[in-house]
Amino acid sequence: MRLPRRLKIKRFHKPSCSSILPKYPGCPFSLNLSLSFLNFTHYDVHLQMINRFFPNVYYSVVIPIILLSTSYSAKIAPKCRDTDMNCAVWVATNTSDCENVELVNSHCPRTCQTCGEPIDPKYDVKLLPAKLKSIAWMVGRWRSEFGGKAFFPTIPKFTYGEQVDITIADNSQDTHTPLLNYTAFAWDINMPDGDPTEIHSENGYIAVEYDKEQEKEYVSLNTAMSNGFMTIEEGESGPNQVKFRLQRIGRISFSHDSAVRIMFREWTLLDENRLEARLLMTTTITRRLMEHTAVIYKKIYP
Repeated sequence: MRLPRRLKIKRFHKPSCSSILPKYPGCPFSLNLSLSFLNFTHYDVHLQMINRFFPNVYYSVVIPIILLSTSYSAKIAPKCRDTDMNCAVWVATNTSDCENVELVNSHCPRTCQTCGEPIDPKYDVKLLPAKLKSIAWMVGRWRSEFGGKAFFPTIPKFTYGEQVDITIADNSQDTHTPLLNYTAFAWDINMPDGDPTEIHSENGYIAVEYDKEQEKEYVSLNTAMSNGFMTIEEGESGPNQVKFRLQRIGRISFSHDSAVRIMFREWTLLDENRLEARLLMTTTITRRLMEHTAVIYKKIYP
């Protein structure tokens, strides 16, 4: 707006928040930040002649300054997350490292629970039995909204979403063979909005056994599937990775015969927030080992 010719601008000290917004004594936290954080020059507008233009002129100058200052002074709280992919194994192996080792304390605030909400006990790697500590990196809820890809010579290619939950079994502390619960649910992303349409689900358990003679650690995964099949898979465990090979496969009596001859399942932790899963197999038709599914999940809890 155009100011009257007889307008005089005089510089003076930076005002307190209360003087600008009288109905907020002491000022809200955000405004206090803006007034103390920014070193801006405030000008008071005085009119030698008081007339009906005064309120409009005053607020047209002062209000933009307040809005500008609050927008620049906004501070976003840092996200509570780990910054190292080894955090789960570190903390599971020695929970006291959260307080005594600076590397763990600084890079693993979420797993150490120094920030954020308390972690549900079934996802808390501090509670893992000794046998399961090496695969602590698996524990969590992993999800891919639409990143799953399925392909094989005998089926049309398609894309799917999937969520995997790996948790500590309730009785793990009381049994000779402690277990992790494993559940997976895949859905068709091409269906209309609404509840996901299931295309496949699995439920089972994960166990670990150390072979003293071979000095190797083996991980087993047994699952019951929604298509009527049951599988037992075993494989060697490595740093943030496990490769399962199919050992046994069973089916209900009225299900179709399985054509699978060999199957490998690979899980690889890519970083602190991403888990890759690949499944390769050969059948009585294809004869050679081929990739069947591939997906990269994002960790959504904890």
